[in-house]
Amino acid sequence: MNRKKLIAGIVALAMAVAIVPGVGQAATAEELAAQIADLQAQLASLMGQLGTTTTGTTSSTAPAACAGVSFTRNLTLGSQGTDVQCLQSILNQDAATQVAATGVGSIGFETQYFGGLTKAAVIAFQNKYAAEVLAPVGLTAGTGFVGSSTRAKLNAMLAGGTTGTTGTTGTTGTTGTTLPEGCTSTTGYSPTTGEPCSSTTTTTTTTSGLEMTGEEGSITVSVNPLPANNVKVYEGDEKVAVYGAKIQATGSDVDVQRVTLKFNAQPWSYMTNVYLYDGDTQVASSALNSSTVSRVSATDYQITLAGFTNKVIIADGAYKALTVKVDALPGLSSSLVGARIEVSLPSATAIRAVDQAGLNQYGGVTTARTFTMNASLAANATLAVSSNANSPKARNIIADASQLIDKATLLTFDMKATKDNVLLDQINDVTFTTDDSGTYQVPDTVYLVDDSGTVISTATPTACTIADCSNTGAGTADFTDLNYTIAKDTTKTFSIKIDDELSTPSSSVAAEDGRKYVVKVDSGANIVATLSNGATLEKKTGSAVSEAAYVYAEGPVFTLASISTSSSQASFSGASSTISATFNVQVEAVTGDVYIPRTGAFTIHYGSNGTNQSAISSITYVQPTGTVAGTYGYKVSAGNTATFAVSGTTTGAGATYDLRMNSIKWGHDDIAYNDTTAPGVIVTSDYMTDNSTWISSAVYLQ
Repeated sequence: MNRKKLIAGIVALAMAVAIVPGVGQAATAEELAAQIADLQAQLASLMGQLGTTTTGTTSSTAPAACAGVSFTRNLTLGSQGTDVQCLQSILNQDAATQVAATGVGSIGFETQYFGGLTKAAVIAFQNKYAAEVLAPVGLTAGTGFVGSSTRAKLNAMLAGGTTGTTGTTGTTGTTGTTLPEGCTSTTGYSPTTGEPCSSTTTTTTTTSGLEMTGEEGSITVSVNPLPANNVKVYEGDEKVAVYGAKIQATGSDVDVQRVTLKFNAQPWSYMTNVYLYDGDTQVASSALNSSTVSRVSATDYQITLAGFTNKVIIADGAYKALTVKVDALPGLSSSLVGARIEVSLPSATAIRAVDQAGLNQYGGVTTARTFTMNASLAANATLAVSSNANSPKARNIIADASQLIDKATLLTFDMKATKDNVLLDQINDVTFTTDDSGTYQVPDTVYLVDDSGTVISTATPTACTIADCSNTGAGTADFTDLNYTIAKDTTKTFSIKIDDELSTPSSSVAAEDGRKYVVKVDSGANIVATLSNGATLEKKTGSAVSEAAYVYAEGPVFTLASISTSSSQASFSGASSTISATFNVQVEAVTGDVYIPRTGAFTIHYGSNGTNQSAISSITYVQPTGTVAGTYGYKVSAGNTATFAVSGTTTGAGATYDLRMNSIKWGHDDIAYNDTTAPGVIVTSDYMTDNSTWISSAVYLQ
């Protein structure tokens, strides 16, 4: 059956339905109702053959454009997406809320752009369902903004079917080739815009573009402040921003569809590709070669970017910044290094946009941005070594019950690569030494670990017995065959960890008790690395040295939980000003019991104007929770932790004072302070001396 016959049938049936009451006067009401129902069924069948299925005025399913769509975000002028197209489809199912009667936005021609017509339709929708949409948020009239209450109503309609008639699917439109303005063929140059007539633009008019409201608009173009002038572009750089155009729409929304660029030198001698970005979205790109770029003169090379992969819609009164980015050749002729390249728009018509009247609008500005071409950064690449801020502070390291030290961290350090990727191959002569005239300890095994916790390499340091280890020499370890890449302009963090086994002449005291570990990583010849071009890295700087770690077969680990500081200022001449501080010292008995003397365990010095002075005499502390009071000391049982609140006070005047924990005495057994006849050994840990972690806040005392 052809379309004309279908239409004729529909008309005849409609007329029949209309005159049923006047046919067969002897028919009963039930018979007339049956005839009407039969005619309506035939009418529905014929309408279905035309591609439209209706039941009265209610569709039993959501529009096809809403498949898989729900309203999860607010929508307003300028919004784009499939949810906008679904919104228009729902609005078009009711004559009272339709977006447009014909053309773009009408049934079957819904778009993914939220413009003025959509806003007007949303207002009508909100007013119609005011009780559900407006009243809950305290509004009395529609706003055109699709917020939470409007979205709730739309989602409810999607869940239960929408009201109205269902339209057919619209077409994608027409496709054609457009010559530059003023051109009649593809030869020569446009007398209007000056661009090559060969720069044709293929355009497709689709239903996802602007709503055609008939409003004419215009565009104003200026150079965007970013990127700044004189950008440096290096060999092999990718997507470097070199130019920005700021476009403002006036009078109507506009759809930007074409941008022509000008270079003052043959671009493919320096670059491989050019890109156009709308914010973070790439909308166009092109290779740079003799086929894509038109040579207007020796200092005028032009390329037109069109056929955008994403719509660039600018709302009336708003603006967008389009950014030009380039890829640099991986290798430049030495004669081209240092060249200054200008990029600009060639004319006042270099950018074309379409307004809501369907008219082309042009704009442009010829101010250029300059960028310079530079040799690869690899020649100036560097690798810098430095201690990490979170490297362990000076402390005790306690072995386990088998008198083994297992992967204890001595040092955390950073390596920063600049100007090129660095392939790290070796870190040699990792040195175990001291920072004073004391002895040092060399571990059994050394590990290099990266910031993900992965062991990159292991090494066995050079042998060094307790008898011959002194500050006159040092044990060293080499990490080789690393094959570890540090990306350009990034920092990787590494740690030096150790395993060691202590000798045990007695059950409680190891021969190495109190020995010190200090490890150093140096740059210079000790680090071997290569660059991305295969050259050897020459510029290596810096070093990293651990703070001291003291090893014990059993004993405590001290941690400063907090320091509270207070002061009192003299109110009259001759009175004393005071500073007080409470050090909350956590004592963890890692292996074996630990005893803290009941008196004299803690030494506190005062500092004056930042310099360590003598010990103070006013120091107090009491037995903390979780300890056992012995004859001479407070016992912290193995595996437990106790916190000692140690308070100190001193007087002063006319300077800035602080209080600083200087040392802590402890023992393996119940000990007598300064009693040489008492059993056990009294140990003094003084690694916290002048350590900023153990110094109170400074206060000026009058």
